[in-house]
Amino acid sequence: MRLKTITACIATLTVAGMTLATSAQAETVIHVAYGNQPGEPVDKAVRQWAEWVEEASDGEMTLQAFPASQLGSETEVMEQARFGASLITITAYSNFMSSVPDLSVLDAPYLSDDFESKLKVFDSEWFAEQSAKVEEAGYHIVIPNTIYGVRHLLSRDPATSPEDLKGVKIRVQNSPMYVEAIRAMGAVPTPMSLGDVYPALAQGLVDGVENPLPVLFGGKFHEVVKHLNLTAHMHTVAPFITGRAFWEQLSEEQQQILTETGQRMADYLATLVDEQTEVAMQQLKDAGVEVHEVDVEAFRERAREQIPPAFPEWTPGLYQTVSDIING
Repeated sequence: MRLKTITACIATLTVAGMTLATSAQAETVIHVAYGNQPGEPVDKAVRQWAEWVEEASDGEMTLQAFPASQLGSETEVMEQARFGASLITITAYSNFMSSVPDLSVLDAPYLSDDFESKLKVFDSEWFAEQSAKVEEAGYHIVIPNTIYGVRHLLSRDPATSPEDLKGVKIRVQNSPMYVEAIRAMGAVPTPMSLGDVYPALAQGLVDGVENPLPVLFGGKFHEVVKHLNLTAHMHTVAPFITGRAFWEQLSEEQQQILTETGQRMADYLATLVDEQTEVAMQQLKDAGVEVHEVDVEAFRERAREQIPPAFPEWTPGLYQTVSDIING
C-alpha cells in the first residue's frame, strides 16, 4: 500500500514537472536592445511595450529591455538578429547601407521639415519595395515608423553656420550616412558608440555630439559642452527590426501581437518624444547651456549638393524621388 502511494506521488510529480517544463518551453523571451539610457523616451516606450505584449499574449511572450548598448553596438546587434537571435532592436535606416542601400536615404539631412511629411513615405510603393528587399537580406521590419526625434548639435563653441564647423570634431554613430551628413554640414565626423561620448568630450577627443534633445540631456553631455545649436538637421524616424529567421519561427498570432502592440508603442513613443523634447530644452537651459538659432538654409543647400554624390550605390535620382514623396 505504501509502495502504491509513493508510486502515485512520483507519477503526480512527474506530470507536474512535465507541465511546468512545457509551460516554460512555450514562453517566448525576446531581448529588446537599444543604445538609449534608462529613462529616455525609447526606454520608457519599450518597457510599456513589454507590458502590452505580456498582457496580449497572456504571459506567453516576454520582452526584456536592454538599454545603454548592453548587448553591443547597433551594427553588432543587427548581426545578432540576422543570425537568428531572439532579439528586436531599434536601428537607423542608414544601417542598411550594405544590404538595402536605398533605404539609407531616409536618414539624409534636411530631407523633411517635419514628421507629418516624413511619415508619408511609409505608405508608399517605394517603401513597400524596399521592405521586400530587407526580407531578402535576412531582416524583418517589425515597426517601420518610430519617431526618434529632431536632431540638433551640442558643441563646445557656437556653430550657427557651416563655416563655424570647419575642423570641429563631431561624434556620430558608425554609419556612412551620419558620417556624410556631418561632413556636409562642415564638420569632421568622428564615429563612436554613444556610451563613449561623455569621456571623449571630457578628454577633448571630440568637440560635439548630435542627437535629439532628450538623448543629449540624458547622456549628460551638457556637463562638458555648453552650446546647443538648433540645426534640426534630421527628423529621425527609426525602425524596430528583428531577424527574418527568428520572425518566421513565431506563430501568426505572436507576429500579430508584436506588430499591433508595437504600433501602439510607436504612437506612445511619439507622444513621449514631443513631451520630453520640451522638458529637455528647459533642463538644458537650466543647466547653463546657451541655445543658438542657426542658418538652416546654408546647411540645407550643402546637404542637397553633397549628399547624393556621396552615395553612388543609390538608384539614380533617389534623393529627389523620396523628397518628392515626402514633400509632395
